[in-house]
Amino acid sequence: MIEGLEKKGTVAWSGEHWISYLRRPGEDADSGMVSLYNMRYTEAGHGFVAFVVIEPENDNGFKGLCVTDHVVADFVVDEVSRHASHPPYNEKLPVIDASFTQGGHIARNPSWTISTADHEIVVTWRQLQPVVITAGPWPGASPCNYVTSLLHFTDESSIELNGRAVDGKPYDRDIWHASIGGDRGSCLFALSESLMTVEQP
Repeated sequence: MIEGLEKKGTVAWSGEHWISYLRRPGEDADSGMVSLYNMRYTEAGHGFVAFVVIEPENDNGFKGLCVTDHVVADFVVDEVSRHASHPPYNEKLPVIDASFTQGGHIARNPSWTISTADHEIVVTWRQLQPVVITAGPWPGASPCNYVTSLLHFTDESSIELNGRAVDGKPYDRDIWHASIGGDRGSCLFALSESLMTVEQP
């Protein structure tokens, strides 16, 4: 054990978080947003939850909270709403049953297909950057909330709705200053992400 790295506490959740926010160059609003959680461990169980907002100019658009388990979805919405007050998390999205299928090559072009009764959404990440390892207090939250993650930012990403590509590209965001420094891209996936409540010294 390396001195200073040991943390004792309780795991609130652990899993993966896949993010693709696209925007047309020069615009201030996103044309498509997908925030997909593959919750491997929570007190509510295991399940998939995806916040999806695609603007109407893209094949009439889509807004929904796509889920495989409603209890897990309630847990995720409650957890996320504590820390995020921006789209798509601050929107009241209709809950839609869905299935999730992973595709592509995890190290080159991973993808997720979200299938509902009436729609199919395919999200793909490309041109992976070197992984960023982060561990520390969750920015803006209680100091006892400690997060660890492997962040894979990507230079390219795409969202398709019913076979049609959403118009837009990744863009830089300034939300990463407190945790890892600098402006970072809007498209990434976080593997082995965990949030735990740590014991205070």
